[in-house]
Amino acid sequence: MTTWTVPGTVLEVHDGDTIKVALDLGWHITYTASIRLAGVNAPELATPAGPPAREFVDGLLPAGTAVTVVSHSLDKYGRVLGNVTLPDGRDLSAAVIAAGMGVPYDGGPRG
Repeated sequence: MTTWTVPGTVLEVHDGDTIKVALDLGWHITYTASIRLAGVNAPELATPAGPPAREFVDGLLPAGTAVTVVSHSLDKYGRVLGNVTLPDGRDLSAAVIAAGMGVPYDGGPRG
């Protein structure tokens, strides 16, 4: 599996497992991408647990926060599937799971 490690700046938090980031590709080239967090599934926004999960992630990553994205692939919706490293070095997926705002997810059917 090929991965890419790219610095970026958070533009917005969509929900507990998807954020929008301006990726710095170098040479003054940026690319805006939706990042689907690898390894975690957070509640959908339409459920009672969805907005608190989004608020949790937004609290960790307000717009303008510098992050590092390690991309693994594109998901079935064309989003970058990857890990996001917080400014303090923690993995965002692990933080979401540890806070009880999402559950581990390996890409299989969601139950």
